[in-house]
Amino acid sequence: MTYKNKTITKHKRGNWYARVRLNGKLISVYGKTQMETYNRLKALADKVDNQKQKASNGRFKQRLDGLATQPITALIPTVTKAKKTYTLRSWFEEWLGSYKIGHVRAATIDGFKKHFKKINGLHNFKLTEITNLMLSKAINEVASVRAKDAVHNLIKQLFAVAFNNRLVETNPAANLPRPKQFAIREQKAFTAEQEKQFIDLCLADLPNCEPFLVALLQGLRRGEMLALRPDDFDFENDVLRIDESYDPYHRDDLQVKNDASNRKMPMFSLTKQVLLKYRGHNPTERIYAKQNEDRLYKSLDGLYEKSDLPRLTMHQLRHTFISRCHEKRIDEIIVQRWVGHAIGSRMTKAVYTHVSDDAERKYIEILNGKTA
Repeated sequence: MTYKNKTITKHKRGNWYARVRLNGKLISVYGKTQMETYNRLKALADKVDNQKQKASNGRFKQRLDGLATQPITALIPTVTKAKKTYTLRSWFEEWLGSYKIGHVRAATIDGFKKHFKKINGLHNFKLTEITNLMLSKAINEVASVRAKDAVHNLIKQLFAVAFNNRLVETNPAANLPRPKQFAIREQKAFTAEQEKQFIDLCLADLPNCEPFLVALLQGLRRGEMLALRPDDFDFENDVLRIDESYDPYHRDDLQVKNDASNRKMPMFSLTKQVLLKYRGHNPTERIYAKQNEDRLYKSLDGLYEKSDLPRLTMHQLRHTFISRCHEKRIDEIIVQRWVGHAIGSRMTKAVYTHVSDDAERKYIEILNGKTA
């Protein structure tokens, strides 16, 4: 059963659920019966449509009010209406509200604001006054090479949209030279032997180390791991669903990083053994709801103190998963699908893959004809 293209699905525990996006947030509705869930879904979906309609009507009314206050001569087609004059600051706020807020994660919005502050010397200039040279100089004054690249990308987006809306006659950022690329540091990952040792340590202290084990075994991002709920686990078909990401600084924003991150992947055997205990838990409650950054870092530090393992970050556990996949010659498209990278993305190979020395020696032996 569906309502406005939103599907109502039966949960393995017997209840029903559906999901709707409201103001960029994914909201779940549940019911004991299909009809009960349908009624709740209908109410929520109608609410979303009403909000969109009110917003559309409000914008239309503003346009009408603006026309009504103008003299008749202003309505004659041969008369050109003056364009609104924007400063870089006012255009950034307009761009953010019209094109980004409600469409991307709150953490992404915070990133845009942080990078925009780095070029505060241009904030009060009119868009039409800003030149390519001014933009290049502002970017070069940003200290960090990574921040330079982020500011460059932000400026390109701002002026591309401004040009498309005819707010500037020429786009000063069209040929803006990109900052010198930072050297991509070697991405660390456990070797196969180190990974086995790490898994054994986690199993010996599962109450404190379970989140790290699940993140490693499935190649999950930290936010994806923290967002896991029992209704994401399909134990009958050994499938793990990833469609939310938890950020402790934006608790109401559960959107995943991008469209490719919204996925289903195999639930591997050891993961299944670890997660089976959640079969009877509240399907909508996060299984790691009691975890926070301080507790996670303290547990990870405690684990490393018991061993001579290199101190990898939680994201480098994800690197390890991808590295093992490549060492085992799993097709790159499959790996990208599992970890939530866009098909064809260079990130999986160029940034995350770390091939161990042992694997490299094995490939050399293969090419030398010493192994089949």
